[in-house]
Order: sequence, then structure tokens, then C-alpha cells
Amino acid sequence: MITSAIAALTLACLAAPAPPAAQDYKLTTYYLVLLLKGKAWTAEESPERTRIQEQHIAHLTKLGNEGAGLAAGPFGDGGDIRGLLIVTATSAEHARELEAADPAVKAGRLAIDVLPFRAPEGWFQQPATPFAMETVYFVFLNAGPNRPPDEATGKRLQSEHLAYMDAQHKAGRLILAGPFVGGGSRSGLVVYRAASADQAREYANGDPMVKAGRLEAEIHEWYLAKGVLK
Repeated sequence: MITSAIAALTLACLAAPAPPAAQDYKLTTYYLVLLLKGKAWTAEESPERTRIQEQHIAHLTKLGNEGAGLAAGPFGDGGDIRGLLIVTATSAEHARELEAADPAVKAGRLAIDVLPFRAPEGWFQQPATPFAMETVYFVFLNAGPNRPPDEATGKRLQSEHLAYMDAQHKAGRLILAGPFVGGGSRSGLVVYRAASADQAREYANGDPMVKAGRLEAEIHEWYLAKGVLK
């Protein structure tokens, strides 16, 4: 069950123009802030935990109201990554500073990591009204075990990968994608709208790069406000 706290969290997903037409795409750098279990993380309910959670949500809402927070929401799989925040910032350090002010980070309940990524300008929008939640599927495209045997094969796979991404977007399945900048083993991200995790995995595994073992798909259930990503 999606709690009211989760719903409130996603209210931090705020304004930007509608996505531009395909021919007008202009790439910009966004900053993905991973919200991780911190040293003081605990699942035990307590008045202190409730207080910090309320302050955490208020902080994310403030970022959204100020135009820095573009999208935010928790993961639903109970892993070490508790959720994601996407911000606009001048640098990775600036993005880190924005979230370091979060009371949940200050209290050690959450830790943060920042991954810059490239995606079209104007991709994030205001939540739909009336407000409602949806479950989407966030995919990290991580480096796989296989490398192309030659340059020509590598170019072919890259071309097929981009064509697949474009087809998934036109079909209304892919709602965000982009490469990480200096992400190490994490090459890029994709967000799919799907009826289930199994369906999202089918979409992700259909990528020619994933089929070839060049990339591996790491899939997470992500709760997000409807309308933030079209």
C-alpha cells in the first residue's frame, strides 16, 4: 500500500515545460541523487523516525518549490537504495550540497551519491491534477561482461541500441533515458512505464546491448507522481 508519506514525497516533483518535439531535442545535464541507507538507518517505527521523515519530505518539497527538485520518489523493493531525487544544479557538488541539507541526511538515516546524466531539456513537468501516483520502473544500465569483438560490431550494437530506445519511446514505454557522465560501471538510465516488473524486464532485456551482454539491466520499482514524466 502506498502511504500518504510516499504521496507527499512525490509532491516535490515540480515544474518544467512540456517535452520538446523530437526534432528540437537539446541535451542538458541533470543530477541523479541516490538516497541510500545511512549509518543510522533503521526500519523500526518511532516518534523520532516519524519526525525526521516529515522533515525529509518538507525538504524535498522545498527543493521542488524552488525549482531545483524536478522529480523525487521512493523505490518499492526495500533495497539499499531507498529512493531517487533528480535535481537541476550547476555541478555534482552543488547537487550534493542541495541534498546534504536534508534532515534525514544530517541525522544519518540517509546517505547520498550523485550521478550526472544527460537527457533532453524540458523533460520534467508538473504533476497531473488531480494528484495521483503511478508505479514506473527505473533501470540502471550497468556495464556487462561482454565487449564487442571489433569496432564495427560495437558501432552496430550502439546504432541498434539507439534505434531500440527511440522505438520504445514512440510506443509510450520509455519515458526517460540518458547516459551517465563519469558513472563508472553505471553506463546510463532508462525509465519504463509498464504493467509489471516482469513486463519492464522484458522491455529492458529487449535492448540489443543487453542481449549482447554489453549492458546489464538493474530494475527498481519507483513510485512517482503522474504527469512528471509523460
